[in-house]
Order: sequence, then C-alpha cells, then structure tokens
Amino acid sequence: MILEVDIDRTTPATPIVKLTGRMTLGMRLREIEFRIDEVAGDPARKLILDLSAVEYCDSSGLGLIMILYGKMTSAGGQLRIVAPNEFLLDLFKRTCIDSILTVDPDLATALAA
Repeated sequence: MILEVDIDRTTPATPIVKLTGRMTLGMRLREIEFRIDEVAGDPARKLILDLSAVEYCDSSGLGLIMILYGKMTSAGGQLRIVAPNEFLLDLFKRTCIDSILTVDPDLATALAA
C-alpha cells in the first residue's frame, strides 16, 4: 500500500500527523517528509506521529522518524509516537531507539502528555 499522510493542524502547537501504508525508500517518503517539515518546528511544541495504520517500515522510514525526533528536540519540542504495531515496536527495540522515542498507546494519551 502506498504511503499516505493526513495532517491535522487544528492546534498549530500540536500538529497530528497520521501515516497510512508502508514507510519505505522512495519519492513518496520524501514528499511526505517535506509535508511534515511544514508543520514540524515553530510554532509546534509537540509533534504527534500516529503510526497506527503503518503496515511496514524500512530503514528509510526509520530514518524519517529519527529526523523528526532530532528536529523537534533541537527546537525544544517533543515527538510523540502513537500506537505503532508490534512490528514497529520490535524494530524500535532492535535498533535501540525505543529508549529515546516516546511511544503512546493512543492519541488521547499523546495529546494529554
């Protein structure tokens, strides 16, 4: 399934980015990175990345997550990952980034944090 993005900018300080499909190497991932860049940073203090509908992620997708993490933390904000599936949780653990990413079980928890 092609990667799709839906960006909710209702609250500019807390944009919600929902990804659907496969986060894999290719132009589509780059296009989505540019769209997310538009909302990551000032005035965003918290970027919520909803991965509940992501089926698969390769090293390029993982790289995008880490780029977003770096952008948000260097700007004094935070990246919150919402509802990744077991494959993604295992990938985070195998690559040791589970210790730095903040993972929330659902959107409500991420918004309340």
